[in-house]
Amino acid sequence: MDTREILTRFKGGTLRREHAVALLAGMSPVVAPPVVAGAPRPDPPAADREPLPGTGTGTVADTGVGDGAGAGAGMPCAVVGIQGRFPQAGDLEAFWRNGLQGRIAAAALPGGRRSACAGWRGHFLDGVEEFDPDLFGLGAREAAGLDLRERLLAQSAWQTLESAGYAGARLERLTAADGTARSVGVYAALGPAGGAPAGTGHRHTAPADSRPGPAARLSRLLDLRGPSLSVDSGASSFLTALHLALGALRAGECAAALVGAVELRLHPACQRPGAGEGVAAVLLKPLAAARADGDRVHAVIRSSAVGHPGRAALGPQHGLLVGRALAAAGLQPPDAGLEAVGVALEESSRTVAALVGDAGAVTGAAALVRAVGQLRHAVLLAGPDRPAPAAWEPARRDDGTVLPRRALVSVPGPAAPAAPAAPAGPTDAVDAADAVDAADAADGVEDTDGTDGVEGVGAVLVVEEAPAVPRAPADACPPPGTRPAELVLLSAATPAHLAATAGRLAARLSDGGGRDGGPAAPDLAAVAHELRLGRAVLRCRLAVTVRTVAELADALAGFAAQPGPGRGPAGVRSADLRTAAGPPLIEGLEETRAYVAALWQGGRLEQLTRLWLAGVDVCAVLPAHPGPAAVELPATVLRPRPLEPGPGTDGAPQ
Repeated sequence: MDTREILTRFKGGTLRREHAVALLAGMSPVVAPPVVAGAPRPDPPAADREPLPGTGTGTVADTGVGDGAGAGAGMPCAVVGIQGRFPQAGDLEAFWRNGLQGRIAAAALPGGRRSACAGWRGHFLDGVEEFDPDLFGLGAREAAGLDLRERLLAQSAWQTLESAGYAGARLERLTAADGTARSVGVYAALGPAGGAPAGTGHRHTAPADSRPGPAARLSRLLDLRGPSLSVDSGASSFLTALHLALGALRAGECAAALVGAVELRLHPACQRPGAGEGVAAVLLKPLAAARADGDRVHAVIRSSAVGHPGRAALGPQHGLLVGRALAAAGLQPPDAGLEAVGVALEESSRTVAALVGDAGAVTGAAALVRAVGQLRHAVLLAGPDRPAPAAWEPARRDDGTVLPRRALVSVPGPAAPAAPAAPAGPTDAVDAADAVDAADAADGVEDTDGTDGVEGVGAVLVVEEAPAVPRAPADACPPPGTRPAELVLLSAATPAHLAATAGRLAARLSDGGGRDGGPAAPDLAAVAHELRLGRAVLRCRLAVTVRTVAELADALAGFAAQPGPGRGPAGVRSADLRTAAGPPLIEGLEETRAYVAALWQGGRLEQLTRLWLAGVDVCAVLPAHPGPAAVELPATVLRPRPLEPGPGTDGAPQ
């Protein structure tokens, strides 16, 4: 092993410092052998292995399955919902387009915010002072009790639950081992509040220990009854929160886990050139449960690893965490490198810098979103090592079997590549140590005395493409006039929300509704099924009976243009129950449930419509699974408006 290889392995994290020094000085290492990422592990019995199919032709193979260790071992988990807002990207579709186009999402500070220095540029969210309290049934005073970060996270969490189909009846049926309903853990990663400076006397500024944590408030707001934990580990906060959520799922502490992150640079002290903002959330379930329930799986989290280097140099830590995460996933990369096990991508703070800047707690979320997009589209975006997007061809073994596409997501991520000249052969241990330290310095890595606190926390995920789901052969379409009628139910917080959401859904259905290679037009039964079971039942309601997707799109578009009871197109009926005294007396009775179930069984759509518009939850009796093939529908339209800042924020938008 020559000098260059020793230094390369040290900088890559596969050789510890003391071993590099010993090898460069011509001595034999006297401690332990070098740490090699993904060291071989004994294979478990064949019965314990769970092959995860990928895409492409040929037989799909997994390369090595081990028992793993820690929170990352044993059980892959599925990303079944994912939503977010990033600078100059109001949703994930815009975020993906920005990545494809290589856009740098930097801009001047939004109008109305105060800055400590004029003329600087960063990566900011628009409208951070706006919130939609009606969606959550909050009055102005209650909404003012949430700070801006919590408001943004609540809205993103709501849309994540909706995108996963778990905002309605299905959410009630996510049960813990003891039968507790709505068993969803909440793990929130929030950057520093950026709040009022000491002594300002702002009336909303409250002592930090006088209020519950953000995760606890989100659990209460959404009525979720699993573990609830707020995490702050610096830039790795989101990935650390996700690591803890995986552990809770694998321990059976919750049936699903909602992991969110938000970063705002409101206070001038938090603002600097390149600073970034964003908000995102994901919903996780065990993969086996997600597949059994027919959930849409965006990607699979195979394993995770989190650690702090203590007082040691930060440089080798990344390689150690990568090795730990790969071992926990049961992957054993041979000497050929990570691509031999399908890992062709690593997303980190470096790769998302152009899109979100230095985004603090939300950095890991942006990296995960970018990785999931590439896995779903089978496209590798441009990055530090790739000048332009390219098709992502899956790796193959020598026998032709296809490996699932895999990615690493890490914070802080690998050090920037550097190619310092190799030293001219150190002759003793002192010179060797100097050479190793010089290699560290070339990558901007310095030893730490521990005063940097959480900034040294690193986290790594192993993320894999979703398993292929065989498509059932399409049945021959029955002739017009003979298709079964479907009762489509929609609800929202206010009439304005209902009209806007109907319009958005109509537009999506008119466009075909298919995404990521899906069918050109969604199945009407799947659309109706998703709206009945995946959405919360709210006080403003709509019902329409149709036989085709085109009929539904026309009916919803007509209602959006002329909303309100008695004003929409023929066949569309609506009701505003906000002023009703309460739910009907028959609501919640076992006899009512039996009656409503009988109506569904008998196809009594008119009676079901009347009960729905009178305030009865006619969806609660429907089986959540199995049902028609899952279809992803657009989320409820938010109608945010400017509100007072919440506690911990310095006045109106800064």
